[in-house]
This record gives sequence, C-alpha cells and structure tokens, in this order.
Amino acid sequence: MAAATTQSTRYRLRVSAGPSPDPKTLKPITVNDDANPLLIETDEFTAQIVIRIRGLDKTLGYQEAQKQDGLKSLPDSPWFTKPGGDNNLSSVQVSCRFKREWSGDQVVFGNQFEKPLRLPPFSSVALRFIQYIDPGLQADIYCDRPWAFSPLLATMNTVNVTGWHLDKATQRRVDQDGHDKDKEHLESELPPWPSPEGEHILEDTRLLFDNDSSERKVEDGSGKEVLEEAKAPVLDRSARRSYFAKPENLSKHRYRPDQVYGFDFFNPYLDFANFTLKVPGFSVDITKYWDGQPLTYVIKSKDSSVVFMAFQFELIPVDDIVVE
Repeated sequence: MAAATTQSTRYRLRVSAGPSPDPKTLKPITVNDDANPLLIETDEFTAQIVIRIRGLDKTLGYQEAQKQDGLKSLPDSPWFTKPGGDNNLSSVQVSCRFKREWSGDQVVFGNQFEKPLRLPPFSSVALRFIQYIDPGLQADIYCDRPWAFSPLLATMNTVNVTGWHLDKATQRRVDQDGHDKDKEHLESELPPWPSPEGEHILEDTRLLFDNDSSERKVEDGSGKEVLEEAKAPVLDRSARRSYFAKPENLSKHRYRPDQVYGFDFFNPYLDFANFTLKVPGFSVDITKYWDGQPLTYVIKSKDSSVVFMAFQFELIPVDDIVVE
C-alpha cells in the first residue's frame, strides 16, 4: 500500500445573509431551500431571500458543514431544471419592499471590500467583459478598498414589479383602532413567497412607468382629438438594463412602498461550488488568489448612508484530506 500523503488545504462554502455586511448581523442560510426564504427586516426595508447554487451538495465537506452551521442538507434546487436555469450556476432571488420612496439612481447593488485584492493578471479584461454585460457598472478594483456597484434596476437579471395593496377594511380598522405594533405589521408585510418550488419570476417592469403613463390627446380616424391613456412600455430584460443604465432615465423613477420588487441575480460564470470563475475561453481557480476576504454583495443607498440588505459567500477551511 502506498504511503499516505497530505494535500493542501481545501475549502467549503458558507452562505449568509442579513440586514448589513456586518458579520454580527449575518445569518448562515440553507442554500437551495426554495420553500423557506430568509426574512430580513429593518426600519427602511423588508425582504425575503433564497440563494441557489448548482452542485453544492456534491462538494467537499458539505454534509459536515451543514451540521456545523445547524442547517439542512438539500440537493440542487429545481430552479436549475426549469427553462432559463439550465446554463446558470447560481441564483439569488429577493422579494422586497422599500418603506419610503427612493429615487432610482440612489439605490445600488454590488461589492465592497475592506482591503486590496489579490488579482490575476487578466482582471482588467474580465472587468471590461462584465461592464459589457452590465453597462451601468462602475468600479475601482485596484484601490485600497475595492468596490463595484451598479444601479439596482440596471444590473439585476430579472426584475418583476407588482402592486401591493392592503385590504382596505383591514387598513381602515388599523388606522382607526390599531396599536403601533399593528401598523408596523402592516407596513412590513410582503405577499407570499413566489417560488416555493423553484419557480422563475418573470420580467415585468410596467409599473415602473406608471408616473410616465398619463392621458394624452390624439386624433381619431376623423381627425377629432380624443383622450387616450399612454400605456407603459413593455421592456424585455436587455432593453430594461440598457434603459436604466442611463442616468437621465434612472433618476425619473421612484422605489415606492406600495410596490413589491422581485429580483433574480444569476450567472453562468462564477461557480461557487467549485470556486472557479468561468470566463469565455478559460477558467480560473479562485482559491489561488483568495486573500481571506469574503465576497459580500450589498444593496444600499448610493451615498452609503443606508444599507438595505447584504449576502455573503465565505470560504471556510476544511481539514486536510489524506489520500492512501
């Protein structure tokens, strides 16, 4: 029998989410748990989140890691088997409401790091590729605290906006007779989670253009002027991203408390299960450049005065593997 040899340190993945990037506020979550989204509640924001990663249950240390973190062990989400999911490696789905109005250009999504990054030599090429996909992205990945942020509406892969109308009788009763806690409960409500079995949300941003839709005068067939309602445009995903990448369009819109925003952020490039970046033409082992910092995504105000929510991917060392 050959002598035992020890390989270098290997890692497993811990995924967390919470109201801020502060580690004290982040809670480890079960990946691929479609039926049980994590609720995030703050004075500014209420949200539910589910994170899906293809093949995570097949990775080193998965079962033991789930036990250590007090989480369930689950197979891949059915999200990956539905149309649009087959080529993707991960999905982060959020259903949320803002508790006060924000202008479209003041809410951004992206990454912030606390110290310089160890970057591979092709990083500038990869950044240009990402900016081609996400034309609203602004970034400085070479500074002391690297960052990359885009307008939330421009960067998400799927955006679905629906109205949120509380039952009028209930609203009237609470307004007249309710206690402060009753009012807070209504203000914090979200509709039922839309994807308990991994259902994809559909692109629909027509409500974002409600403020632009108004009555206008047009001529009928006889030349007489009549009033006609200006209908909201129907944009596909690509058109919506291009439209909201332009500051003059973004600033016109408002995130409103009476609307529910569904977002899905997915990609076929970053393989969280195998710690690999897959850019057209080559793949990169992320662990060769990992400097101990977690990869943290944040939804926040552009001036950083308010953080709405955060989610994080962290590499945790696993005991060395002995191969006989």
